[in-house]
Formats: sequence, C-alpha cells, structure tokens
Amino acid sequence: MKTSPRSTFDSQQLQPVTEALRDLDICMLTTRNGDTLHSRPMSNNRHVDYDGDTWFFAFRDSALAEEITADPRVNLTYAANDRGVWLAMEADATLVDDDDEKRSRWFDDLDRWFPDGPEDPKVTLIRANATRVRAWGAAGDLDLRPG
Repeated sequence: MKTSPRSTFDSQQLQPVTEALRDLDICMLTTRNGDTLHSRPMSNNRHVDYDGDTWFFAFRDSALAEEITADPRVNLTYAANDRGVWLAMEADATLVDDDDEKRSRWFDDLDRWFPDGPEDPKVTLIRANATRVRAWGAAGDLDLRPG
C-alpha cells in the first residue's frame, strides 16, 4: 500500500510536542464515516521521537481501518489536565502492512490485544502523518504546519 510522504516539520519546532508525548500515552483518534465522526482511545505507545508521524496498531478488518481507507483525514487529541497540557493533531492516515515496519514498532505489551504478534496478516499499522499540530499549555501555545 502506498504511504503518504513524510512530514517536513522542523525538529526544533516539534521538541515541545515530543516532550509532551513522553507522558501522554492515550489519545482520542477520530475518524469519519460519512457525516459521522467516531472517536476511540488509542495508545501511541509512548513514541517519544516525534517527527510528525504517530503510529498505532489495529486489526485490518476493524471499523477503524475501514474508515481510514474510505477517508484518511483523522484527528488526534491528547490531554493532561493535571499538568495543563493539551495537544491536537490533524493528520492524513494510511494503513501500513509492511512486516519489517510492524516488527520494528512492536513491543511485548501489545500481545494483550494482538496475541499472534506483528506477523499476523490481520494486524496492520496506522501511520497518522500530521498536517497540523496545535499545543496549549504552560510552555505557550503552538500552531505548527509542515514545510
């Protein structure tokens, strides 16, 4: 499957986002199904080397994967009210079925949801390639776009 080009965010611009994501594991991933929005909690697996892409594991035959295939525009929202940190990311999502990519992003805790491991053909990766990143908090507000 063709993947979208990598984000071209400046790594220095994204440093505050990277720092925030170290402690913000769960986000709400919102997809579209026609005129309906669907949000569900997803773990970003504490991916801390944020470069504009966020990765998730999912089942290929899930409603989530079907919605991304039909309309790749997604939104990710994170909140840490106790620390005064909020993030919102607009992204274009793609499904990635490359076994090497799945193995490189796999860690043992995922066995709970995907017992047959990353080689399972029913397991896919979702790559959410950010087109806009907004952040609010004590360090100030950010509104970033690639390029």
